[in-house]
Amino acid sequence: MKLRIAIIGCGKASEKHLRVYKALTELIEVVAVCDLNLGRAEVFAKELGAKAYTDFKEMLKKEPVDVVDLALPSGLHGEIGKIVLRGFKKHLLVEKPLALTLRDAEELINLSERYKLKLVTIFQNRANLPVQKLKEFLEKGLLGKPLLISTRFYWKRDQSYYDSADWRGTWALDGGALAQQGCHFVDMMVYLGGDVEEVYAKMGTYLSKIEAEDLLVGTLRFKNGALGTIEATTCARPKDIKAEFVVLGEKGSSILSGFSLDRLEYLALDDGVNLSLDLSEKNPENPYGFAIYQYLKSAILFFKEGALAPYLSVGEDALKSLKVILALYESAERNRPISFPFRPRYCKLGRKPLA
Repeated sequence: MKLRIAIIGCGKASEKHLRVYKALTELIEVVAVCDLNLGRAEVFAKELGAKAYTDFKEMLKKEPVDVVDLALPSGLHGEIGKIVLRGFKKHLLVEKPLALTLRDAEELINLSERYKLKLVTIFQNRANLPVQKLKEFLEKGLLGKPLLISTRFYWKRDQSYYDSADWRGTWALDGGALAQQGCHFVDMMVYLGGDVEEVYAKMGTYLSKIEAEDLLVGTLRFKNGALGTIEATTCARPKDIKAEFVVLGEKGSSILSGFSLDRLEYLALDDGVNLSLDLSEKNPENPYGFAIYQYLKSAILFFKEGALAPYLSVGEDALKSLKVILALYESAERNRPISFPFRPRYCKLGRKPLA
């Protein structure tokens, strides 16, 4: 029996989902889509042979649905996700990040556990083959004890990008370079580097007229003793420059590169380590995008059959990177290091403006 999916939100993020779903019709059926813009919902519905709605509650009351794909602005994940879990008892697939506040994220996780529902957050870069290869090397200890775990991305997002939707760059619904673009990179830091125990950050808004930051620089200390750095910015001009992820260990070093960290650019290990690896190894060609195709297909199989791919972010796993993001923002607001565990006090991410 095919897995029945309903999509809430027919914007840019869900366009990638649409392409993958059209390629996986042997496993799934998208029965309905919902967007406040009826025209946009009808375009998606036509592409997928689904029904179009502007009210997600009406959609879930009327349609037979197994999984809800939540592809809304990040600040709505908590509010809508809780209604889907509590009110309609549906499994939930959520675009990154899981939520913008710790409270919302924890409530989503608690509800999924209470009602025995599956909750998956989309961090598709984990599915890149070079990422999985580096994960294997680290788990086998081939690089030795990690010393430095560093990531940076220099991307362009000009004013036209932020003006394309009134929620972009707002603290309530989006956040800045760190929360929106950088969440993939923070997730990679904890996915490959482990738990973080302290952070310190500075941030500013330099080139864009938005509430949130367009540049944040932070340092991290991991529980395994490694130090880390992150440079997150949308200030690159006149175009995107690069992204990379660096691991320096006692026995070796590695660099992942590419805008989605999909290339193993560099690997050097001690002479005593016998390893044969083609550094040109990369993701297979895929017209839908290898990582998002692989991740969504694995999520579908998890919802459908319970088969859990090792890279899927399930339940509370998504909390790890969110806590680091919140801590970096908290540190920048308070101008002091933040040690874990902590509860955000001054971080503006996810806060609704006062009436």
